[in-house]
Amino acid sequence: MLLRQPYLTLSEPYEFEIEPIKHSRFIASASPLKDEALVPDILNAVKTKMPDAGHHCWAYTLKQPERLKFSDDGEPGGSAGRPMLNVLQGRDLFDCLVVVSRYFGGTKLGVGGLMRAYSGAVAQCLDRASLNTVTPTLPLWLCHEYSDTSSVDSILSELKLVAAETLYGERIDVCLQVPDSQIIDIYKTLSTHVGGRLKLTLPPEVEATIDS
Repeated sequence: MLLRQPYLTLSEPYEFEIEPIKHSRFIASASPLKDEALVPDILNAVKTKMPDAGHHCWAYTLKQPERLKFSDDGEPGGSAGRPMLNVLQGRDLFDCLVVVSRYFGGTKLGVGGLMRAYSGAVAQCLDRASLNTVTPTLPLWLCHEYSDTSSVDSILSELKLVAAETLYGERIDVCLQVPDSQIIDIYKTLSTHVGGRLKLTLPPEVEATIDS
């Protein structure tokens, strides 16, 4: 099983305008992105907010599954979208869409100048944006008798685990969201508690790893 590592993402949208470059304005908008299908809506919102901008160049990265795309939106090829994407990749930032809107100032900047301007706008925006770490998790289901509730709560508290979902029927079923890197160790630890009466259910891909 390939363990997924924690990664950085945006906590909330952020917008920043850098100092004009030869009278051209560059306004960077960074947005959290959970689904590729949301890209058109975010782009349209930026374009609606800044309808007079000549270009709205963009780039994004998604983690699960890993995807990346970019657009120069009419700027010379390789001068905008790719440099913007390079900033995201250089910071290992995922689930993020960045848009840089340019108001032309009357002086051409050349490909090199545009690359520096677009990448710099993204970098300065992200320098100020709020980031957080996402830790990928897997579901571990735990089934126990009502009479074992106190003991189960105690071990979960000791392991600093919190139920993501609890179902009450003839027995109690608890879903724990456990970091990938810890799920096997936690499974083995829990299996030794409450007299072996706990029924644990792992995701199939993890179960196959233990069985092998």
